[in-house]
Amino acid sequence: MARQMNAINQAMLYLEVIRRIPRHRFISTIEIQNSLRASGINVQILTLQRYLKQLYESGNLPLERNDNGRPFSYRMGTDSTPFPFTKLSPQEALMLRLIEANLHYQLPGKLNRAMEPFFDAARQTLSETQGKITHENEWLNKVAVVSNTLPQIPPSIKPRIFEAVSNALFENKKLKITYQNAEGKEKTKTVSPMGLVQQDIRLYLVCRFDGYQDIRHLALHRIRNAELLTEPAQKEFNFDIKTYVKEHHFNYTNSETKMVRLTLVFTNEATALNLTEAPFNRTQKIEKLEDGRYRLTVKIEDTLLLDGWINTWRDIAGIESVEKKTL
Repeated sequence: MARQMNAINQAMLYLEVIRRIPRHRFISTIEIQNSLRASGINVQILTLQRYLKQLYESGNLPLERNDNGRPFSYRMGTDSTPFPFTKLSPQEALMLRLIEANLHYQLPGKLNRAMEPFFDAARQTLSETQGKITHENEWLNKVAVVSNTLPQIPPSIKPRIFEAVSNALFENKKLKITYQNAEGKEKTKTVSPMGLVQQDIRLYLVCRFDGYQDIRHLALHRIRNAELLTEPAQKEFNFDIKTYVKEHHFNYTNSETKMVRLTLVFTNEATALNLTEAPFNRTQKIEKLEDGRYRLTVKIEDTLLLDGWINTWRDIAGIESVEKKTL
């Protein structure tokens, strides 16, 4: 019975390896090993190389090998998948493509690696239908996300930095980071990661430095090096990421925000309709005055973003007066 179970376990491992071999690109043994490890399967690199060599030389799979460089890399060589469970329906492929496009920086690095074979399969499934009129194939060209901010190229974040940070958050482990501040000075510190915040094109690590009690946030693109440590992160049991986001200015300062009662008097009816449909928050009130103008009152954070919104819409909305009272 033990021999039979060993044979079954080895067969299942072969299947896990095969599932991770894409068709449209070569994948290295290191990538396959990382994907297996992310799924909780630990295989020595020499063992994995031996398995891949056996699969390739067996001739039973449409497996291609890239012999340029060591170790070798592999891909499936035909449009048909070797096993039915690697074939995705168009709906499944569409869902995975949307996840890959929109949740890339919300998934921990390990999960991204584990999902990579499925992302590959999704891209391949949809590419097979190129030129055909299918609802799924057209959908990606029918949806878009529009930002209220000016378009900018996202700052460059090294994949190894994002992977170390996201894995530290996922595993509740400390990080040793080298960070360059806005003045160009570099410091190497150990931090306990507490959250990850995406604001438009920027990503921020919310963390606590060892030896300090205050919580700070650091732009990921300014982290020059990040090393995942084995030491457990220091937990803040009352910490809530949504509360932290509400109380701090991202992109501008680490200081606490100031709440004000904002009063705007404006003339544009379309602005009144738009702000009624999409209010700043639940404290907002809009009333139409006897002279036909509108008055808006709301409790809101006094930020540069708010000032920018007022300046942008001042002429269009016909904003005649702005009053802020600190709460």
